[in-house]
Amino acid sequence: MQGVFPDGQEWQISVPDNWNGVVINDLDAVPRLASGSPIAEYFLENGYAYTGTRRHPDRSFNWDPPAESNNMAAVLDIFSDEFGEPATAIQYGCSGGGSVGLSVAEDHPDIFDGVISMHASDPITLANMRLDLSVALKGLLDEDDVLPLIIDDGEQAEASEIWTSVLAEAAQSDQGRARMALALVMAQYPIWGSGPKPDFADNEAVQQSVVDAAAIAAVRAVTGRPMWDQPAGLMSWNEGVDYRRFYNHADPSHQEIVRDLYADAGLSPARAIPADLERINAQPRISATSSGVEYFRSRMRTGDVKIPMLHASTIGDASTPPSVMARDAAAVTANGASSLYRQAFIEAPGHCTHNVAEVAALLDTLEERIETGTWGDTKPGALNQSAAESGQGIGRFVPSAFATGWKLPTTLNRAFLPGTTWPGDAS
Repeated sequence: MQGVFPDGQEWQISVPDNWNGVVINDLDAVPRLASGSPIAEYFLENGYAYTGTRRHPDRSFNWDPPAESNNMAAVLDIFSDEFGEPATAIQYGCSGGGSVGLSVAEDHPDIFDGVISMHASDPITLANMRLDLSVALKGLLDEDDVLPLIIDDGEQAEASEIWTSVLAEAAQSDQGRARMALALVMAQYPIWGSGPKPDFADNEAVQQSVVDAAAIAAVRAVTGRPMWDQPAGLMSWNEGVDYRRFYNHADPSHQEIVRDLYADAGLSPARAIPADLERINAQPRISATSSGVEYFRSRMRTGDVKIPMLHASTIGDASTPPSVMARDAAAVTANGASSLYRQAFIEAPGHCTHNVAEVAALLDTLEERIETGTWGDTKPGALNQSAAESGQGIGRFVPSAFATGWKLPTTLNRAFLPGTTWPGDAS
């Protein structure tokens, strides 16, 4: 069953013959089914109805989170009219789909019973983290002033080419590599995200991983801008930001990698790192528009979660760094909703690279919480056991800890919460 909403967003509903009474809804259900996604197949083969949409055709430059959230609810309304009200309705999704899940948990607790949100983010928080990274790299590497920071829709390919070229050249020198690492670590990105986790006993492998992650993260930071800026204007800024202070919030183990790279480049870490942070601070400042900030402030998730939610990410994501989850944890805590919220981390590189076994484990864990009203064991060991029992492979769940090369920040530089004053204190 399929159709198109009045705003142009496609929707679909698939119900297996052995439907178990549970519906899983997904922003990306239409393309997943069309591509034969193993995750979609797992849902249907195990008796779950699978519903949802294709992303809105103008989403890349006119993103409206509440409209997406409302369309998720509209799909469930159609389902109930046609097949009867499900026993359980779960919103699932990754990246943009994960962000919709955060909205659904606040907007539609009357329709949905739980959410699995993967690689989700708050727009203002993520846009500012991306701005910090690109500003730092431009300040440290762009002697010819060719790197664009703010681009319009349609300019992504040209911007990607320029950034890729400059970063590839910088990566050929020891000093360039050290400065790429400084920018990445200061902006609170993970130190690996482009390939398999490096052996942390191999300094050379770790350093190469940091450089590779910086290159990938920077291109995404710049080319993703039109989605944030075009609905109402520029919505990130670095006025009032002290990048020395931001660097002080970085993971200590990551700071050590930066110091080693500076030393390997023949630069005194004690002198050169503060000097380079001052170079970043000396860059021209960027101001957001009040309309741009308020557009997303009025559409942002507040953390007032009303149904159980599992929030998960790989720890090697150089596109949407898992650090952004610190903002959501703080927002949920501020709203007194911590009993409904749990986080999980997967030791894998890339964006939305989780496997079917991991989704099965998260789904089993969430269903137990919905049915019993109490969370079971959500620690990595229990999730990995559940993943193995699914028969779909192995789970790679790990704690947020230095041993994995990443830890959820205690202080997130760019945590934009509902009460944040614009442009406000950026700490």
